[in-house]
Amino acid sequence: MGPWWMYVLVFMFGYLTHKTFYFFQSLKISIGLIRISQLVSLAVLARSMENFYYSHTARMRLMRENNENEKDIKDTRRSFNIEIKNFKDKAIEEILDLHPNFYQPIIDFDSWSSAMKYLEDNKEYVLQLLDQDKTEL
Repeated sequence: MGPWWMYVLVFMFGYLTHKTFYFFQSLKISIGLIRISQLVSLAVLARSMENFYYSHTARMRLMRENNENEKDIKDTRRSFNIEIKNFKDKAIEEILDLHPNFYQPIIDFDSWSSAMKYLEDNKEYVLQLLDQDKTEL
């Protein structure tokens, strides 16, 4: 039987190597989950914007059909645009505030326009992810 300390060193090296690789694997998985949650959140927000604009268009059409005052129509449009801008800013601010400082370097957006660009850059992945749910049913 060889020196016993060699067995202890090999065991310690294996244990530390295992812990190191496990840490890096866990870090990679958590970053991936954060990116997926960002993309899903942005997709939901983009879909809600579509619904907001649809309801706005329906409201404008109804106002015109009812021959409402042009000033009222402009005021409604202006009010809608302000509400939408505030909603977009607040939504992105809330998403960014949910991330701890440790994860700030992996956030690829800081405003609505950069968030939509990030979503557009990952559009295929998001569609694949959302369609995956439908095919499993």
